[in-house]
Amino acid sequence: MVAPQMSAHAILIAMEPRSLIHIRHLINTVGARPSCSPAVRHAATECARVLQACGAVETRLQSFQGVPETYLPFLWAFGAAALGSLLALLGSTAIFFALGAVLNALGVWAMLAESEFRSHWATPLIPRRETVNLITRFEPLETPRQTVVLCAHLDTHRTPVFYSTNAWLKAFGALVSGCFLSMALGALAFTVAALFGWAWMRWLALPLFLLQSFAAGMMLHALRTPHTPGANDNASGVGVILSTVERLMNQPLRHTRLYALLTDCEETGAWGMRAFLDRHADETGRDALYVILDQVGAGELRVLTRDGLIFKHPTHPQALQWARKAVQAQPVPYKEVIGTAYTDALPATLRGRIALTVCAIPPSGETTSARWHQMSDIPEALEAQALADAEAFTWTLLQVVDEEPE
Repeated sequence: MVAPQMSAHAILIAMEPRSLIHIRHLINTVGARPSCSPAVRHAATECARVLQACGAVETRLQSFQGVPETYLPFLWAFGAAALGSLLALLGSTAIFFALGAVLNALGVWAMLAESEFRSHWATPLIPRRETVNLITRFEPLETPRQTVVLCAHLDTHRTPVFYSTNAWLKAFGALVSGCFLSMALGALAFTVAALFGWAWMRWLALPLFLLQSFAAGMMLHALRTPHTPGANDNASGVGVILSTVERLMNQPLRHTRLYALLTDCEETGAWGMRAFLDRHADETGRDALYVILDQVGAGELRVLTRDGLIFKHPTHPQALQWARKAVQAQPVPYKEVIGTAYTDALPATLRGRIALTVCAIPPSGETTSARWHQMSDIPEALEAQALADAEAFTWTLLQVVDEEPE
């Protein structure tokens, strides 16, 4: 009797996903990687060594001014609104109501603009530091017809308490949504109170102030927490890119130019991707496919159909079409979902580029079980099956694009 042959995907699972080796090395060698820190540059150097050994024709570190903290802009937004509500509560005159309205409106502006990667009044108050992206390029065997940018972020997040359990995460989501609505309500209500002299509306300011000041306090708490080791978020995405490029050494693409882009400051506002697009979008071309691998080490494969923190922006139809073709060619557990926050795909999507976010989510849907922004996000918590699925999907997606006719 002849033993049945195993597929390449089954072999990946039966052995150990190559990406897991890279993940362990990154965590053991570098550890946590705060945005704009020397650890990010160290991680980029370690990855550059692997990519150069795989035959990259170009390897460069792109310097840019990043943002080290994600919670500061929201601290300014919630803090300004809380101050405005306090003034309306204590003053209860037209001038104090007007100040309260303006400060609450500033909070709305900052929160909306920050979520859409736009400048706002607090932007000059946010510290900036020099940091780097790692950019490598691989040429196809023949004349390139298409370009793919495989992207994963190197930096890791802080570990505030509101990511510790699913109940906390839901409560925090409700708090942030409620705070945004309270700022919008404050801007409107205090404007009306100032115009009509309705002093009694000062009592509306009390619950607004309590909610907004609590939200600001949570931002202060978050700024004092340590950074996660980031095995799933996002050494997993980095590892899958490295393992994919290693495979290209023996099975090079025929018609597709490939960039491997490892960014910094995704966790603080996708600043690395924004910097890459500012300088290199013309180089990659408008028809390039950006594939963002983010948290692919635990759960079942997911592709985002919409991306964004407040406004959910639709994924480019061409990106979804290629993803569906890849799943047909290499079946893996796969669903299309709406994202809960933003990824490095969003800056590209907002600029009209073809961008796709690939992630993994536990079947329960509870992201806390994937150690999202927790100190327990370590290699031992990763799932070989999830990594193997991500590797198989990424490889097949490259083949689908490479075989696309002119």
